[in-house]
Amino acid sequence: MFQMDLTSRAAAHLAKLKELGYDVVATDNFAEVETLVKETGKPLRSPMFDLRRNDFTLGKAFWIFLTRDGKVVGGLAAKSIELGDESFSDYMHRVSGGQFGLDRPLKEVAAPVNARLKGNLIYFGELYFSDEGRGKLRALKEFGRLSVVLAAMTWPNFNWMYAMSRSEHRGMQQLFGFPMITHYALRWNDPKPYMHTDDQVLWYMEKVDLLHLLTIDETDETAKH
Repeated sequence: MFQMDLTSRAAAHLAKLKELGYDVVATDNFAEVETLVKETGKPLRSPMFDLRRNDFTLGKAFWIFLTRDGKVVGGLAAKSIELGDESFSDYMHRVSGGQFGLDRPLKEVAAPVNARLKGNLIYFGELYFSDEGRGKLRALKEFGRLSVVLAAMTWPNFNWMYAMSRSEHRGMQQLFGFPMITHYALRWNDPKPYMHTDDQVLWYMEKVDLLHLLTIDETDETAKH
């Protein structure tokens, strides 16, 4: 039933995006990803998704892009993280040094984050929209919700989904439907990694939260554009 509900919801989000004049491209072809990311105009790659720093294999990550009139106007990526018995804090301390190219860049993970994020995780990152995609709240909401559903279809045994953003972009949490947010989620040692600050927020949802969302017929018409 879970996969059937996800399939139905994915179709509904795709239909709404098409009504708004958008299409979607999802891919795990890593050679294709670089070309599509460049089309969005994104100037930098985040270390967690930089194909030059990560040895991704098929089934471990995918990218999804929003297109309009054949042009890529935005995108994001999702990856599967199987923590096993490792804590989220230990995982982040272990991987952050190599990915940021710094010696122990991470100072600490906020206690609520470490207490919640356990087991099989789905991490969203690389969220970026060109000028043509920014501000289109209805389209961004449908795209965000579709991305969540596709990730759940890809890794149905997940326990938690999460994403991080700068504090001023925390409103994206609601567009994606994540019910929980923790401020000052990560604290960094000096020198801090490029573009990372201590006031970053982490938003997340447990699998039970997504199951709840699938029972709701979303008819949010507050954002028409």
